Amino acid sequence: MPSPISRRVALAGLLVACTAPAAASDLPFDIAPIANVQYEWGRVDSDLGPLQTEDGFRRARLGLRIKGDNKKWQLVLDHDFTDKTPPDAYLELTAGEGQSFRIGQFKQPFALEDAIADKQTAFLEASPVGAFVISRRIGAEYARWGKHGTFNAAVFGHRLDGTSDSPGATVRGTWLLRSGKEESAHVGMSLASESPRSDSASYSLNAGTVLSDLKLASTGAIAGVDRIDRVALEGLWVRGAWSLQAETAKVVLRRDAGDLGGSASDVLLTWSPTGDGRTYKRGVATAPSPKGHVGWELALRWGTIDLDDGPAMRGGRADSWGLSATCYPHPNVRIIANLLQYDSKRRGVANDPLTAGLRVQFTY
Repeated sequence: MPSPISRRVALAGLLVACTAPAAASDLPFDIAPIANVQYEWGRVDSDLGPLQTEDGFRRARLGLRIKGDNKKWQLVLDHDFTDKTPPDAYLELTAGEGQSFRIGQFKQPFALEDAIADKQTAFLEASPVGAFVISRRIGAEYARWGKHGTFNAAVFGHRLDGTSDSPGATVRGTWLLRSGKEESAHVGMSLASESPRSDSASYSLNAGTVLSDLKLASTGAIAGVDRIDRVALEGLWVRGAWSLQAETAKVVLRRDAGDLGGSASDVLLTWSPTGDGRTYKRGVATAPSPKGHVGWELALRWGTIDLDDGPAMRGGRADSWGLSATCYPHPNVRIIANLLQYDSKRRGVANDPLTAGLRVQFTY
């Protein structure tokens, strides 16, 4: 019986073999395989329990990207064999220069923290602001970008796996303050509103790794929620080997019994000692792309979350500091290590865990 790892490797090889002839044919489109495989090790030293050390696949995404030879459309389909669900499945149409339409399942445009692809992040897991993002839903989106900034608007419903059944709408806009090869900067805002069909909502923050079930802050299920409103403010600066981003977000649960709210913020600073800085593109800072040498990136992050709001919501509070180092030994390989120190308190119980993590990542 072949192991899960060997089955994934075989599937990846089959995918490449099957698509190579198609790409070389005279078809009016190109087919290329896509992959994002992440193997992680995590260790959490908590005040409230035994030392936890785990390892395993964080992601094992394989799929296809089909592009029209006129560059007017693309179809993206992939499947995560770890979560056993399709993350992305959408058709994108380029209506003209600087604008596009998208329909299917994709990341909804809310918050800078969620706008960057997870295969390009400086840390293994999202900052506390990530607790409030909408993430992937089935929907339709209009996007526009140009010399003044970007604008994205979308309507959405549930996920392809049937979860998160909560129709709503979201917008994210950025305004360029500086734009050039040497330096770029923007400020931005996101707004979103949705109505959960379950009439409930919950938010939580893990200890910096999904390999541990420890929650540093968690509201549990809050009932009687008619509507969920979100807002986020962001700023991003990229110059040479440096980048700096900051964001603050708030979520409000609208209820007949009284509204409840939570908030989160983060600041992220990155620097490349090898001079391989991040690249500003359409409202995000994409990961460095070293060419001809091994590249490095160092990052420092601060984050905070507050999920306490009176006796009806006692999810706790948590602050964190983090250090990370990323090595780029090959254009398709990243090795990330991070260390996170937390200071949290929930329902009067303090917990200050130290989390270490390591990831080996292959993307194509």
